[in-house]
Amino acid sequence: MKKLTLIAILISIAHIINAQEQMDKNKFILGGSINLHIQNNTYPLSSLSINSGIGGIFSNSTTDVKNTNFSFLPYFGKEINPQLTLAFQVDYRVGIYKANNTSVFGQSDPVNFERNSNQIGIGIFTRHTLNPYKQFSFYIQPYFEYNILNEEESLDSNIAQQEKASYLELGLGVGLLYNINDRMRVILRTGALNYVNGNWEILDTDTEKKFSSFGANINLSTIFLGFEIKV
Repeated sequence: MKKLTLIAILISIAHIINAQEQMDKNKFILGGSINLHIQNNTYPLSSLSINSGIGGIFSNSTTDVKNTNFSFLPYFGKEINPQLTLAFQVDYRVGIYKANNTSVFGQSDPVNFERNSNQIGIGIFTRHTLNPYKQFSFYIQPYFEYNILNEEESLDSNIAQQEKASYLELGLGVGLLYNINDRMRVILRTGALNYVNGNWEILDTDTEKKFSSFGANINLSTIFLGFEIKV
């Protein structure tokens, strides 16, 4: 009887261990990445560097130009298997472009020009890891997002124009994973290809346009550093 009880206990322990191993293979993940990009003496296109042709008031800056962008992308998802992850993502970005003593179309004297931008987007992505069992892993990450962008332009601290855009973005990113341990990893990601399609308008006017673009976009503004944990 004791032997049967011991066998039953060992079988139960084996089932628990096996169940735990199965759970470990299908973990939920929680993560996020950030990007901070600061430029001096840059042309004043959209502060968030959207590849769409969104512009606004044309200015020809002469001195003291600064463009600052900050992006935060938190996400929550699930590892379907070691090679495939599916996740929901929020994309939040803010940008400030400042140009002092600049010439602006329609203004006879130089002015201080400022553009403040904020963007919120939601989307999904799949991550395809090519060598998941290595400490350093390479991956590709297709994604789909819907974004809303608001921009406000000021001349000498007076609001001159407000713009709004909404657009869909389909893209492909690439990156590296560094596995700290079984539950934590560091993530490096950059953009590779993206397609954008949406609408842009100047508020309180009749100006409204559609835009679209497709291209490669790999630079400092598209490099994100993040952290991920299995929960």
